[in-house]
Amino acid sequence: MKLLVLLVCAVVAVSAAPHKDYIELARGGRVVGGINALPNEFPSIVSVQRLILTLSAHICGGTIINGRFVLTAAHCITESPENARFAIWAGSHDITTAESNRQTINVEEAIVHPEYLGGVNPSDVGLMRLQSYLNFNDFVQPANLQPAGSHAQPGPATLAGWGSTSSTTVPSMPAILQKVVKPIIDYDTCTEANGGPGNSPLGETNVCTGPLTGGISACSGDSGGPLYVIENGVQTQVGIVSWGWMPCGSVGRPSVYVGISHYRDWIDSNSA
Repeated sequence: MKLLVLLVCAVVAVSAAPHKDYIELARGGRVVGGINALPNEFPSIVSVQRLILTLSAHICGGTIINGRFVLTAAHCITESPENARFAIWAGSHDITTAESNRQTINVEEAIVHPEYLGGVNPSDVGLMRLQSYLNFNDFVQPANLQPAGSHAQPGPATLAGWGSTSSTTVPSMPAILQKVVKPIIDYDTCTEANGGPGNSPLGETNVCTGPLTGGISACSGDSGGPLYVIENGVQTQVGIVSWGWMPCGSVGRPSVYVGISHYRDWIDSNSA
């Protein structure tokens, strides 16, 4: 999965990262330590595709927030070449086959949070306005976003995406959507795992997951994708994959996400 990886799996904004050991997770790949998701298990997830002439390639994940807008990481937009064109694939499961449930829609406009500074930072959140509306069905549905003013609590969460499954610096890309259950960890634990205050791009609006025992992680190609929890029986997105450490799944290193509740007002006001 694409994530900004510290030393990290990132393939794209290494020069923008403030520390050699962390960078954006490379575009393309799968969840480290995960398993195949079931078809239709995460109907709000999309594959963000960069268009190159008549071809397209998975670069990031994203989530549907309404019929016309997709939520993703800002670096998925800004680290692509100038004037890059994007499309989203909704309803996908195996991105290497021509799926009957897939809806492909080009991106009309990309919107980046005004506090995003480039590279790795807490305001790594962006929106994609689609050229036409999605058709909602069993395979394509909007995400339930965590409301403003709430906080992701320590406990189990599920990461989903098509990011790298490799625990080395050489990516291994899956065809089928992956998932893995990970524990959300508290901010102080995350700060210490990232080297202490001021030693990483971590900010108080971020959400972090372990396990710090290693072997399970977001990775290259997961950036922009969702972190879900179950709240009141509903699959709810609490985070956007942003950055982590390389190799993916390193012992003692967390994965870091944009905390949706902190940016909910901006998301809502820019996606109406």
